Amino acid sequence: LPAGMSRKMAPKYLGPFQIEKVIVDGSSFKLALPRDLLARGINPVFHASLLRIFNENEDTRFPGRQQFDLKGFRAGAKTWSVVEISDHYGKGKDLLFRVKWNTGHITWERLREVKKLTAFDNYLTALGV
Repeated sequence: LPAGMSRKMAPKYLGPFQIEKVIVDGSSFKLALPRDLLARGINPVFHASLLRIFNENEDTRFPGRQQFDLKGFRAGAKTWSVVEISDHYGKGKDLLFRVKWNTGHITWERLREVKKLTAFDNYLTALGV
């Protein structure tokens, strides 16, 4: 789990992954995991009770949600860059900034996450600070 990410907010399952081989009929399966997961020491053999049938995301209810939301879990994953910072609220350590990403997603990020970004400098300039 990446630093700073809550276990509650992490996706429960990763995937989809293709089944390469049935190890024990109906009991254990070897999955075709990406190299970066194997490099992290994840064993590709799983018991059937740990696997779930893949269902597509319901894009109308959860637009833009991706299968792999954890950073660093897929080589060649789509890179996100900040388009603009358009708003803020709170003060002190609770100060949050509204960040628009190149993927179209909008999130609220803490000052420590945005203070080194060019978009943050542009936002401060627009505010006249």
